[in-house]
Amino acid sequence: MYRVPITRVFAARGVCSHGVRCFTTIPALTYPAELPKLAFDYKEGIKPVISPRQMELHYTKHHKAYVDKLNSLGKGEEGKTIEAIIHSTNGKVDKKVMFNQAAQHFNHSFYWNCLFPGGKPMPKRLEEVLCKQFGNIEKFKQEMQTSAVNNFGSGWTWLCVDPSSKELVILNTSNAECPITKGPRPIFTIDVWEHAYYKDFENRRPDYVNELWGIVNWEYVDQAYERAMSQAE
Repeated sequence: MYRVPITRVFAARGVCSHGVRCFTTIPALTYPAELPKLAFDYKEGIKPVISPRQMELHYTKHHKAYVDKLNSLGKGEEGKTIEAIIHSTNGKVDKKVMFNQAAQHFNHSFYWNCLFPGGKPMPKRLEEVLCKQFGNIEKFKQEMQTSAVNNFGSGWTWLCVDPSSKELVILNTSNAECPITKGPRPIFTIDVWEHAYYKDFENRRPDYVNELWGIVNWEYVDQAYERAMSQAE
């Protein structure tokens, strides 16, 4: 089975201004960029896994820095979706800095929406899909954890829908890279940059990844799956 490393943003059908079909978000992430509104109070952390201080640093420092840097670089991009900017700058050496900021804004926004204090229950449909693809939920989690723990350096581990086969795939991306540039539609992600967990877990990435299951917003993941499948048709 194909394995590679993908965010409450919902997928919707759409075509970006550059002509590439986008995995757009509702509400869409647009330029000028701003920190997304969260479904929880970041000052409380994401209990019981992510502390208030870790959340404050990640959301108001790291994520905000990407937003601010993107806004300083994007003159002439007003009104475009962040995905359009990601696609138009992808692979261009002279646009690498802008790509990194836009992609990290997208990645982080997706990540926040995959999480919720105490987690949210997994809908039956998603459970059936995961069991069919991976054998059972524990096997899925183990594969996801293995990919995340072994994702060398900084990056992201994603659960995506492959639009060609309509199967789920687990993908690792490095640094700011995100799957939408290559086609797979994200439905869940794990941030494995050290700044995502170091305040709480130090260098114990396996512990962070294992604990993260306790705060997954499976309702969002299920809705993202539905949208991704509709795009694959």
